[in-house]
Amino acid sequence: MFWGLLLSLIIGLFFLSSLITLKFTINEEKTTLFTMSLAFIVMLGLLLFDLLPEILEQKNIYLFIPILIGLLIFILLDKILPHHHEHGKKEHDLHLNHVGIITIIALCIHNFIEGFSLYNIALNNLSSGILMTLSISFHNIPLGLQIGSNIKNNNNKYVYLIMLVFSSLFGSLISILFDNISTNITSILLAVTFGMLLYILIFELFNEIKHSFKKKEVIYGIIVGVIVIFITFIM
Repeated sequence: MFWGLLLSLIIGLFFLSSLITLKFTINEEKTTLFTMSLAFIVMLGLLLFDLLPEILEQKNIYLFIPILIGLLIFILLDKILPHHHEHGKKEHDLHLNHVGIITIIALCIHNFIEGFSLYNIALNNLSSGILMTLSISFHNIPLGLQIGSNIKNNNNKYVYLIMLVFSSLFGSLISILFDNISTNITSILLAVTFGMLLYILIFELFNEIKHSFKKKEVIYGIIVGVIVIFITFIM
C-alpha cells in the first residue's frame, strides 16, 4: 500500500518542476513557444500511445459517445470560462491562462485514473509500478512547464497546481476505498478524458503554435517532445 501511494505522489510532484524551471526563465515569449510545442507533441503521444490503445482494447464501439461528451464538455467550458483572443499582450496572456486552466481540468481527471491504475499495478508488481511512474513523469514534466507558463500570473495558480499534484494520489486513495470499481466505469472516464485532451491538442495548443512553426523555439520543442515520447515508449 505504501509504495503505491508514494509512487502516485511522485508523479504529481513532477508537475512542480515547472515552477522551479520558470523562475530561471529569461525570455517568457520564447519559453512559452517552446513549452507549448513540447506539450503539443507529448500530449499527441499521450493520446496515440497511451489512451487510445487502452480504449481500443475494450473493443466497445460505444466508447465514441463519452469521447464526444468530453469534446462537448470543453466546448461548453470554452464558452463559460474567460476567453481572450490575441489582440495584444494582455489579451494573449489571458488566453494562455484560459488554456492552462482547461488543461488542468482535463489532466486532473486523467491523473486520477492514472493514480488508480498505478496503485493497483504497484501493489501486484513494484518494478512495473516504478517503470510506469518514470514513464508518466516524463509526460508530466513538459506538461507541467506548459501549465506553469500559462497560469504564472493567475492569482489562484497555487490552488490549481495543488489540485494537479495531488490528483494522482487521490486516484490511489479511491482505489483503496473502492477496489471494485468496474472496468466499464474506468473505460468511460478514459474516453471522456481522451475527448477533453483531444480538444486541447487541436483547438488550443495547435492554435498557439501553428503560425510559428519556423521559429527555432517551436522546432526545439517538437524535437525534445519526440525524444520524450521515444524514451517513454522504450521504457
